[in-house]
Amino acid sequence: MTIPIPAEDPRHVPNRAVIDPSAITQNTRALTGLLEEHTALMAVVKADGYGHGMLTAARAALEGGATWLGVAHPASALALSRAGLDVNILTWLYEPHTAETVLPEVISSGINVSVGSSAMLELVSAAARQADRRARVHLKIDTGMGRNGVLPEQVREIGAAMREDDFIEIAAAWTHLTDADDPSDPSTDQEVARFDSACEALEEEVGPIPLQHLANSAALLTRPDLHRDLVRPGIALYGYPPVPTDVPLRPAMTLTSRLALVKEVPEGTTIGYGRIRTTDRRTRLGLVPIGYADGLHRVASDRCEVLVRTASADSRALQVGRISMDQIVIDLGPDSDACAGDEVFLFGDAEGAPTGPAATTADDWARAAGTIPYEILTSVSGRVSREVRA
Repeated sequence: MTIPIPAEDPRHVPNRAVIDPSAITQNTRALTGLLEEHTALMAVVKADGYGHGMLTAARAALEGGATWLGVAHPASALALSRAGLDVNILTWLYEPHTAETVLPEVISSGINVSVGSSAMLELVSAAARQADRRARVHLKIDTGMGRNGVLPEQVREIGAAMREDDFIEIAAAWTHLTDADDPSDPSTDQEVARFDSACEALEEEVGPIPLQHLANSAALLTRPDLHRDLVRPGIALYGYPPVPTDVPLRPAMTLTSRLALVKEVPEGTTIGYGRIRTTDRRTRLGLVPIGYADGLHRVASDRCEVLVRTASADSRALQVGRISMDQIVIDLGPDSDACAGDEVFLFGDAEGAPTGPAATTADDWARAAGTIPYEILTSVSGRVSREVRA
C-alpha cells in the first residue's frame, strides 16, 4: 500500500519565490518600445513562465504590450487558452502520442502549431481533420541549431505538401538563432541568409508567408534588422538580458528565506560535506533552511553571497561549505548582529532595502555555478512557494 505524502504547507516553510508582475509588465513595455509599429511581441512563457508562474507571467506581459504568447508544450498552450486569454498562442514541441491525444483540442481552440518535419506535418494534418478545423502552422526551419526544424533543402517538398492539404494554413516561417547572444559571431548572419533563402523557396511553393520570426531576447536587443514581423523574448522579460544593454530591465523573482540558527565558532572550524571551508577567524555562522532540493546549484557551493537583513542593516554574507539538500551555511562575520528569524535574500530585489549593498542576482548564482540565469530561475523547485507581489 502506498501512503501519499501531503504537499508541504507553504505557511510553515520559510522559503519564498516572490514574483513581481509589475517588473514583467515594465520589461515587456521597455522591449516593445524598441520595435517598429508593424512588429508584434510574443512573450515566451514556457517552463511555467521561467519559474515565475505561467499565467502570472502571461497576464503581466500582455499588460505590457505583448500580443502573442509562446510555450513549448501543447498542454501549456491549452492552459493559456482555457484561462480565457484573448491572444495568439504558439506551441512547438510534441511527440506522436501527445499529438494524437492533445492536438485536436489545440487546433479546435485556435492555437497556432509549429511543424518541424514531414512527420509532424502529418500529425498536425490528422489532428486538424479530427477537429474539423484548419491548423494554423508555423514552419520551423533549422538554420544551424540541429534541433527541431526542417533543413532548408527540404522546404520545397514540405511546402508543396502544405499547399495541397486543405486542413493546413501556413501562418509563419521561423527559426531559432544559435549565437545571437554573441553579437560579434558571424554565424548569426549566416543563419539569417539560410533562413531568407529557405523562405524564398517556401514562398514559391505556398505564396506569401504572413509572418516571419527569428529574434529571441538577444537579437531583439542587438539586431533591429532581425525584428521582422514578430519577436520572441524570453529571459529579458524576466529581467535578465543575455547581452549588455541600456534598456532598463528589472528582475521579477526574489528568492528569500530566513535564518534558522546563528552560532559563534572559533578559527579552524570546518563546514559542510567534504570540509571544503575552514574558518580563518572567529566568526558567526548562520544556517538557512534552503538547499539544492529547492533549486540552489550544489556546484555553486562556497562561491556566492547572499543578502542578510538584520534589525540594524543589510549586509552581504558568503555562503560557505557545500550546499546541502535542505540547508546552507553563511558566514555572517564576527561582529554581525544577525539572529534567527532574520530575512535572507538569495537573489532578486530586496524591496524596502535601506542604503547598503545590492542584493545578489540570478546572474551571480549563474556565474558561481558555471551556467546561465535561465537555469537558475527555472531550477527553483516546486516546494518553494510562489508569492505574487500585489
